[in-house]
Amino acid sequence: MDARTVSMAVVFTALVAAATMVLSIYFPLTRGYFNLGETMVYLAALLGGPFVGAFAGGVGSAMADILLGYQAFAPGTLVIKAAEGAVAALLYRRLRRLNVSSAAVLSAAAVGVYFIILLLVGVYLMSGAVEVVFYPGQTLELLVYPSTWVFLALLGSAVPAYYVFRRKEVEAWLVISLLAAGLVMVLGYFLYELLAVAIGLLPDIVPVAEIPLNIGQVVVGSAVAIPVYKAVRSRLALQAVSR
Repeated sequence: MDARTVSMAVVFTALVAAATMVLSIYFPLTRGYFNLGETMVYLAALLGGPFVGAFAGGVGSAMADILLGYQAFAPGTLVIKAAEGAVAALLYRRLRRLNVSSAAVLSAAAVGVYFIILLLVGVYLMSGAVEVVFYPGQTLELLVYPSTWVFLALLGSAVPAYYVFRRKEVEAWLVISLLAAGLVMVLGYFLYELLAVAIGLLPDIVPVAEIPLNIGQVVVGSAVAIPVYKAVRSRLALQAVSR
């Protein structure tokens, strides 16, 4: 492992922790929180590769859990976010080399899966009175109608769908890679919370309630990471040409 990889791992670990902690919205049903950490997990994976993505994603996110007081989630976060970063990097490295005319169709299918999951979970399980707690201790009670989830599902699908309809193969592979890695995270936390309920670590949480929250993190993370990654890659390419 060279010094550049180690340096990137250290820098991105700090960035993942900072992005996770800069905005944290507590969610009482799962005792978890919404955050912006996926933006830096995905950038670490795309720019640094599997090791950097896994190390920064796992360690940086787990550090944020501990510092914010969510210690019960830290062990799961270490493994889940590391897997998410590694999957994002490995998938994109492999897929971008392929010349597949149906890349847009595959990425559209990935967007569709997110839309359906978010819509079904929201409409059937997350409608009604919802309490959101913002630090430091401010509580907001909302009444969420089923129609609200239709709007949220469409809004959440808008950015990845935009990249799909641009019909650029590289962007299609980016969408597929990040959304697939995001599904690893969504499923990972659902299973971890089921285990936490079973062993009594978090006995009174509702694991399924975490699904729309985590889907939101994936969508926001992808929406930010894709254009930033493209801008950074373009900048690096211009510097290489200028030399």
